Amino acid sequence: MSLRGGPLARLRVRPLRRWRYPAVLLALLVLIALLLASFVRFAAQVQALRARHATGPGWSFPSRVYADGVQLVAGRPLPLPYLARHLEARRYREVRAPATEPGTWARTAGGVEIALRGFTEAPDPDGCGGPERVRLVLAGGRLVGVERLGGFAGMPPPDLRHPPRLEPVFIAHLDDPQRIRRTWVPLGRIPRVLQQAVVAAEDRRFLRHFGIDLRSNLRALRANVGAGQVRQGGSTITQQLARALFLSPRRTFGRKLEEAVIAVGLELLLSKDQILEMYLNSVYWGQAGGTQIAGVAEAARWYFGVPVDSLKLDQAALLAGMIPAPNVYHPLRNPAGARARRDAVLSDMVETGVLPAATADRAKTHPLGARPGSLPAERFPWYVSAVRDWLGPRLPKGALDHWGLAVLTPLDLAWQEQAELDLPDAVASLEAGLGRRAAPLEGAFVAIEPATGYVRAIVGGREPSLGAFNRATQALRQPGSAIKPVVYAAALDPGRSGPRFTPASTVPDLPREFATPEGPWKPRNDEGDYHDQVTLAKALAKSLNVATANLVEAVGPREVARYAERFGLGAMKPVASIGLGTNEVTLTALTDAYSTFPNGGGRHSATPVRALIDGRGPNRAGDAPEPVRVLPAETAELMTGLLEDVVIFGVSYPLRASYGFTRPVGGKTGTTNDYRDAWFVGFTPDVVAGVWVGWDQPQSLTRPAAETALPVWARVMTDLIGSFPPAPFDERATALAWIDPWTGGRARPDCPSPMRVPFVKGTAPVAMCTRDHSADWARIAAQRLADSLAKVAVDSAARVDSARVDSVAVRE
Repeated sequence: MSLRGGPLARLRVRPLRRWRYPAVLLALLVLIALLLASFVRFAAQVQALRARHATGPGWSFPSRVYADGVQLVAGRPLPLPYLARHLEARRYREVRAPATEPGTWARTAGGVEIALRGFTEAPDPDGCGGPERVRLVLAGGRLVGVERLGGFAGMPPPDLRHPPRLEPVFIAHLDDPQRIRRTWVPLGRIPRVLQQAVVAAEDRRFLRHFGIDLRSNLRALRANVGAGQVRQGGSTITQQLARALFLSPRRTFGRKLEEAVIAVGLELLLSKDQILEMYLNSVYWGQAGGTQIAGVAEAARWYFGVPVDSLKLDQAALLAGMIPAPNVYHPLRNPAGARARRDAVLSDMVETGVLPAATADRAKTHPLGARPGSLPAERFPWYVSAVRDWLGPRLPKGALDHWGLAVLTPLDLAWQEQAELDLPDAVASLEAGLGRRAAPLEGAFVAIEPATGYVRAIVGGREPSLGAFNRATQALRQPGSAIKPVVYAAALDPGRSGPRFTPASTVPDLPREFATPEGPWKPRNDEGDYHDQVTLAKALAKSLNVATANLVEAVGPREVARYAERFGLGAMKPVASIGLGTNEVTLTALTDAYSTFPNGGGRHSATPVRALIDGRGPNRAGDAPEPVRVLPAETAELMTGLLEDVVIFGVSYPLRASYGFTRPVGGKTGTTNDYRDAWFVGFTPDVVAGVWVGWDQPQSLTRPAAETALPVWARVMTDLIGSFPPAPFDERATALAWIDPWTGGRARPDCPSPMRVPFVKGTAPVAMCTRDHSADWARIAAQRLADSLAKVAVDSAARVDSARVDSVAVRE
């Protein structure tokens, strides 16, 4: 039968319009592009997580902070008392020679022998290797010989590319309020038996599936459908990792689907070893008080007190058995349940063929062996707060708490411990003499290495506590006369435009008023003595306020403010009183400013971090920047000599005369109005240190810094560097000359108070002093007579008192 002409003939089959094919193709291409873009974003996110540059619900690593090591290089200063303090601070045990176990040391005829522990916790630029034995020869407060005696069998080899050293020491975690303890450890350090135990217990077909085990998932699906809710997981190790990286722990059907999709994506991007490595570093293993224990490294340390490398078979099986419910199977709270789970895992290992039955049976007879663990002691909160404040603005938000950074600091372990003991004691002694007030007297201390800017010790108050206000780095206070070296350095810099000055140049020192926008300002000298003219050397040594104000006027307040900024003291107001310390600074900034002088005119910004190691290994802190050139080298040397004179002849002379600090040192006190703040910043060639003393709510100390801050500084620094051999300052660019301190001319034999002053070579005065000193000698004679009469009166009063005592004794 023909359809031609029939009813169907009238039906017209319309072909698809031509434009629809490109549209469908375009839609497919867009969909593929979107999927590819999503996968690329997913891959980048996985890479960020793996590098620990991102966080997930169960993927967060606190940063770890380390004190500095002590390099053992021949020629360096290393007195035995200082070395012994470092060994004690690291809990080294003294034994009879030879020292044959890492963490021990012994005295020898010429020095010491040490079994160093080595350092393998982070790729430290200063060296990273296993333990080794060294023999040190010590003489005259120096390390004169180092002999490396080799490593230890069965332990990582020592790093022979770098000098040996006492190892860096963990001092603190930087974490968020959840307080998760998780330390990354590579798969190569995780014992094979632990890897096998976890796979046998959690995911037997881990090596064969592609992220999803359909058999396990179908079994769990039947159970969950029958219960009407999600009760069984059936998740593979890859799915569990997906949950830890991306998803919440809440069990829903939708989450299970997401988990499966992400797991497949992880299998596409990562090898099985990488997945297992990330899984073992993510697993939650229970609570330690208010701290969460996560990752296999912390679990080994918490439950068994051993590094993860040292886990044995039965311990590995116990940890693997705890994974489904670590608080339920806690070996100390539920030993029976924990033992049952451990033995079940050992049986699983036999069934999967990774363990002989006889070996498993022997392991089942072992006691659990768990003991109450201890978290590493958190130490030195003052220093750690400075680290956090320094790193915070330099890192992405959250990096410090979650990226698992290794923060290697220049903290000197022995100095920090000693300073934290000495500062509170010294301030308490001072407080006893001042009389107790409603609030405790406070103090702060900081020590900086001028050649690098490295902060070696920080004490921010009398009572160290986490999160407390750090008076060394955070408190802004007026420095008083401690700012004057900046003014005199600006005046003596030959590169500055304007009038030229040398230490022999003179300025007026008579009472006067200075016009300011706020009205007339009339500074006064503390001791009430004034002079027609005075040299810069004498004005600095005696801390004369009027002379300094006149010098500021000559140089220009704006120029002084510009120099203060170069010294690292921030943007100061260019007012007439800038040279008397009316702007505010922190103790750390002021101490760092003084480091310019012993460092040849260059200044490194004070830094409490020497290296920052992230998950990828490189040092994120980078190399130390070149110092900022603040002064010419010869001007810095000149200022060093003038500040030595402040200690020898000037307002800081009690440091030598009363407190016995006789090694070469330069420095300056600072006292603010009504004695509310007391400062002293002093430096040797190798260290610059500052002290501040005062009340948080300012009130009078009733006495100057020479009687408050200076004895505190002397107490701390004597204990820190007293055993080191004294080192002289560099004096290549300067020479000493005797001058009259009032006229600046070369001193004549009849000058009553000549002063030995450093000058840049070729700039010392040639002309002799022309002043008529008759009145000076008359005044000195009158003063000597007054002093003699006063002494006679005091002696007479003492004899009368003694006679009264003797009379009473006779009557009794």
